[in-house]
Amino acid sequence: MAPILEQAFKLRAFLSRTDSLSLGPIKEGPHRHIVPVTHGTLEGSGLKAQLLYGGGDWLLLDTATGVAHLDIRAQARSEKGECIYLHYPGILKMDEATQLALQWSPDAKTTRSEDHYFVTTPVFETSSKDLKWMEQNIFVGHGHWYIPGDGTQAVEYEIYKVVSAR
Repeated sequence: MAPILEQAFKLRAFLSRTDSLSLGPIKEGPHRHIVPVTHGTLEGSGLKAQLLYGGGDWLLLDTATGVAHLDIRAQARSEKGECIYLHYPGILKMDEATQLALQWSPDAKTTRSEDHYFVTTPVFETSSKDLKWMEQNIFVGHGHWYIPGDGTQAVEYEIYKVVSAR
């Protein structure tokens, strides 16, 4: 029987337009984009944590296929002071809404996860005994764009824990 996905967290990561870099094609191939994470939240499964400045996405876009390979790394601190490191590789298939968001277009709008193929596999690290369960499970994230209309933008993921079918 196939595993089941159980909702575990919602992650919202705000991005820095000012500090983003578009390197264009690297090594005569895909385009590299570096987008810093400025702040955000990780909430669910009894956890409330704030993302801390210093994370980012080192996105590699194959313009021939329209597929971006994500390499996101971030750190968070819970309300209890517990530290969490998260790394999530993933795949984002480019579409019009994503192109508008990545261009910081004034026409960019909040989307829904079902609007995109925007999938990640988050991995967590922590020294907190209460949160060790996060290191001992596999997670899948489904993303979309969050554009509140105030000049900021974020990526938002519903993160699911993979559990055995019962």
